[in-house]
Amino acid sequence: MSTGNSQPQTDIWQIEAEAREWFMLQGERALSGSEEIAFAQWMEHPHNRRAYQQLQQIDQSLAALAAGEAGASLRQPSGLSVLMETLRSYFGVSPLNGIAFACTLLLAVGMVYLAPWQSEPAVQAYASELAQVRDVVLEDGTRVTLGGDSALEAEFSEDSRRIKLLRGQAFFAVSKDPERPFVVRAQGAEVRVVGTRFDVRTGSKLNPAVKVTVEEGIVDVARKNTADTDGLYSKVRLTAGQQIKVDEHVISPISKVDTTNVASWRQGKFSYRDAPLSEIVADANRYRNDRIVIGTRELESLRVTTAFTADQADTLVAMLEQSLPVRVFKEPDGRVVIWPGTVEH
Repeated sequence: MSTGNSQPQTDIWQIEAEAREWFMLQGERALSGSEEIAFAQWMEHPHNRRAYQQLQQIDQSLAALAAGEAGASLRQPSGLSVLMETLRSYFGVSPLNGIAFACTLLLAVGMVYLAPWQSEPAVQAYASELAQVRDVVLEDGTRVTLGGDSALEAEFSEDSRRIKLLRGQAFFAVSKDPERPFVVRAQGAEVRVVGTRFDVRTGSKLNPAVKVTVEEGIVDVARKNTADTDGLYSKVRLTAGQQIKVDEHVISPISKVDTTNVASWRQGKFSYRDAPLSEIVADANRYRNDRIVIGTRELESLRVTTAFTADQADTLVAMLEQSLPVRVFKEPDGRVVIWPGTVEH
């Protein structure tokens, strides 16, 4: 196994193949609830995420190429060779990338030559870096704040506004438009509103439930039927100051929250009352370089009341070690592992 930033060539092939499979699957249909959870977990690995983002960049570049004057010229008889050279610059000329090049060439030819007859709305992608809080304004005027290491895709048409929260956390201040419902999908959950302010956090391996919190207005939340991608189960209506958690099996009872603290993470503040340790660690990992890992299942469900700021994320484990019956060890690969206090390293 290689060390540092290098990877065995077979690993790179596998990652690229998996990225293409996920990309093509999402181009064909909506993911089921269980598939969205699996995709989110796959995207947590930085090498996987980089490979998938490269495909997205190529897709967006080709879409822009097809829609512009360059697309018109490419549809001329001599244009195909120009297109091939453009794609070859992405993949190189080695046999290693031959399959990827061929697949993308077929996709690109279809996009360029069929673009004049297509009317599908464009998908806009937004992402934040590790430990970055980013504000963006969508084309309908909706303001979105992305938490650290978060990503979403936005798709707008004449009668709908659809958002897919791919990972992380986002706060939405939705621009009112009764004619176009605003729908956010995050793993197995779907949130539907007209105009309101609410927060959505995706699940993770440690804490798989999607959390929805309302600061202002009314939102409808539903759990997707994992056996039928179009089916929705367990619809719940939330109002200001209410919160629920959604996983692939159940929607939790509604709980009350202080509206002044909804999405306080936008100001770099994190507070928890009787929360599972897994939830705290999942949040902290989006604001620090060395990932925290919980050593046992029992510790994942340990209830904790604590607070910290984004600039304290790197010292959080020391705070936990002082206040909880746990021990913390740093592994050679950089991971920080939390074990029960009785464990010797």
